[in-house]
Amino acid sequence: MKIIIFGAGAIGGYFGGKLAEKGFDVTFLVRQKRYHQIKKNGLNIKSVQGDYSFNPKLVIDVNGIEKPDLVIVAVKNYHIQEALPQLRTLVEKGAKILPLLNGIGHLELLTTELGEENVIGGLCSIESTLNENGDVVQTSALQDLVFGPLGAAYSNDPLLLEFKEMLMSANINVSLSDYIISEMWKKYIFITALSGITATLRQPIGVALNDHITFAFLEDLIMEMYQIAVARGVNLPEETPNSTMKKLQSLSPKMTASMHRDLEKGFPLELDDLHGYGLKLAEEYQLQTPCLRSVYALLHPYKNGEIKQNI
Repeated sequence: MKIIIFGAGAIGGYFGGKLAEKGFDVTFLVRQKRYHQIKKNGLNIKSVQGDYSFNPKLVIDVNGIEKPDLVIVAVKNYHIQEALPQLRTLVEKGAKILPLLNGIGHLELLTTELGEENVIGGLCSIESTLNENGDVVQTSALQDLVFGPLGAAYSNDPLLLEFKEMLMSANINVSLSDYIISEMWKKYIFITALSGITATLRQPIGVALNDHITFAFLEDLIMEMYQIAVARGVNLPEETPNSTMKKLQSLSPKMTASMHRDLEKGFPLELDDLHGYGLKLAEEYQLQTPCLRSVYALLHPYKNGEIKQNI
């Protein structure tokens, strides 16, 4: 199987690197700046699972890729629109698209533009970032990946079954699901809560969990997101809010979210694709979501990156 990693950042660099380490055919499709950075320094993964450095196969132009089988999209949500022409070309060459993006709204865009039959649902859970040298730094043992078809069952799909075996051989915790939309919504609720509270507080999750007022706010935020999912007809267990909070409590107190790290670095935030998308659905279903709206409002000044004030 020929795998294309669209983006060699904290997510694509890590999972693509793990697959490349096992000798699988992996090519990274990157921007010019990242291309020159990796060409100069190699792709270096600093991980609690063990460090790994290598010189990956890199391309800038999608036209240089022949016979792709699977494209793992690992860019920020706000880059997905500009990536569509390249993704469309890869689909025309025979590839299936597996986005590992936060949230769920991107599926509407990708299935509309590329066809539902060409898109695979997926999510990942990992605490990783890029340091100032462009190295991938994984800071906890979490490295889970769940994927599955949006339509028919996966049991007779050789591509999905083969990819699962590849991930397993790379020691990645992987699940292949027939209920990927429900799984993605569980992750969406979780990451909206985690990113919202850590970015708003500018603190890791332990601070929120150890303050009873903030803890209650977090519970309400989770419930609001759950109610949005129910209104949308997503099949989620009734205990989803409770299990989401338990998952947050099981994290290291030092755990944070990529949105918090992006905020600290002065980078743009995926605010519209996470909290903003939830607000859009809440308005559609006439739901009151004061906690979600508060998080969105408090982070909104920073959504395009660092504020430069003239004082």
